[in-house]
Amino acid sequence: MFTEAVYRNLDAQVEWVGFRFTPEAVNEKFDAVIVPAANWLNANSDFADLARRIEQLTIPVTCVGLGTQAPSLDSLEVDISPSALDLARVLSHKNASISLRGEFTRAVLARHGITNTVVTGCPSLYMDVAARSDDGANGGIVLQGTRYVMARPVLRRKLLDNDIFRIAGRGNYDIVYQSEKLEIAYLDGTGREGWEQAAHDSGLPQLYGFDSAPAMRDYLELRGRVFTNIDSWSDYLKTKTAVVGSRLHGAILALNSGVPALLLPHDSRTRELIDFAGIPTADPDTVLDVRNARVTLPGNLAEMVRAYRDRRARNKRIYQDFLAANGLAFRDSRPEHDRAGLLAVS
Repeated sequence: MFTEAVYRNLDAQVEWVGFRFTPEAVNEKFDAVIVPAANWLNANSDFADLARRIEQLTIPVTCVGLGTQAPSLDSLEVDISPSALDLARVLSHKNASISLRGEFTRAVLARHGITNTVVTGCPSLYMDVAARSDDGANGGIVLQGTRYVMARPVLRRKLLDNDIFRIAGRGNYDIVYQSEKLEIAYLDGTGREGWEQAAHDSGLPQLYGFDSAPAMRDYLELRGRVFTNIDSWSDYLKTKTAVVGSRLHGAILALNSGVPALLLPHDSRTRELIDFAGIPTADPDTVLDVRNARVTLPGNLAEMVRAYRDRRARNKRIYQDFLAANGLAFRDSRPEHDRAGLLAVS
């Protein structure tokens, strides 16, 4: 989402060069390099190689959307890997200013002496897609959770996302997957051989409230969705009443598609973007009824959506000014294909 947004919103010819580009070749061919970033400021990131390559660039470099990953916004003492900090310092030297995801990230970087920053949020906030023209749809609520691994110990943990998956299964809600490997492997057909055994061994059916892997399989076939194309994803969301869950980009795509969305924060990354962008949110306990497997939308959701749109219009001007300060121009455009990676602009 955040990389595709940069492709769509830059008034330039854009080519993907990846993270392992040859600096000499990029210097010779391109006018500038754009780095669409994410929550790279964390304890586990290894950006030593990328920092070295960017340092060798002699053409302008612009970083967009750099963010911090932390459990909460309670402390600025965030554990960040040395290579991630090195990358931030290199980008600071190469940029007129670094675009950041939120004020929390800005404060964290200031503690490390990096102050030429501007908060623009995530570039996906400004990616225009064709919005739903009517006032609503009756396709029901879509849930979205966040999970990267599945093992039986996960079942014993008190997690927001465990509640989301349980309600999705027991309440028979549609769900969109972005990172859940077992579910995606079944839906895209790449991992169906031995899937039921893997699901049983991991405890996946129990996460959703099912008693067997076949029941889990039947649910996926009826309610599970995976998208590899943003416009197809957007078109699907436009048939739905609302989107609820912990996935940042799922909420942003819904809102930009004219669909009400509620983002339930579970870390600093989602919380600081909610604060900056005015993304609709609520206390999960008032929205998620695990006992009855039910989702209740807040009565002021429509008002929150209108506030998001107003905030988006104001923040978009900040983003445009940031691009202009770095010698880049904003446009609304829609390329034929989704892409990902480090961009060079020619």
